[in-house]
Amino acid sequence: MKKYIVMDSEYCSMGRWISVIAGDKLGMKLYEGKDLVALADEDWLTEKYLRDFDERIADMSLEDVKESGEIKKVHQALSKAILKAVNNGPCIIHERAAADLLEGKEDCLKVLLYNTSMEHRIPRAIADKTYDLENLTHDELVAFIHREDHKRKVYRDAVSIHPWGKKESYDICLDSDVLSREKCAEILIEAASECQLDLEQCAKIIKESFTWTR
Repeated sequence: MKKYIVMDSEYCSMGRWISVIAGDKLGMKLYEGKDLVALADEDWLTEKYLRDFDERIADMSLEDVKESGEIKKVHQALSKAILKAVNNGPCIIHERAAADLLEGKEDCLKVLLYNTSMEHRIPRAIADKTYDLENLTHDELVAFIHREDHKRKVYRDAVSIHPWGKKESYDICLDSDVLSREKCAEILIEAASECQLDLEQCAKIIKESFTWTR
């Protein structure tokens, strides 16, 4: 069974809902930015500081973020907090390039959660009370959602060799629009759990299915 899940997710792809449901079933605590701030040892790293930092990099190019001394400072502090979270027990870590810190661990599952329907993401963005988006036009809402994804992408890409959003960076990629949030949670639970297949029966089926004749 996997002990740790590190998840990147597109904004409004239902990553938080899926993580909470899967985490409850698997006995894994979810850690997001505010939770990592609480674990950090740095007095300067507050929830407000992290929110303001994220807003700054949302309007920066990847090259500018990479050259920023601030990204190194923030990532170092959050990385220490991530390792604390892992030491505390089974958990799900959301974003912050957590996969790099657990590279090579066989009990870690790397997940990407995305959603192929912008029209389904828009009402979720409006419902997110973190922001006041009710008076934005359709095009402004689309731009805002892309900006939120850019924020997550440039953070990871500035500190990691594994690109955010590329399938090669993950063990499993789930489209919550095609599968539904409920099915994504079920798949995640199954993926993190022990395999239930009868391996001897599998071998028998394969042998019978691939009979080579000349």
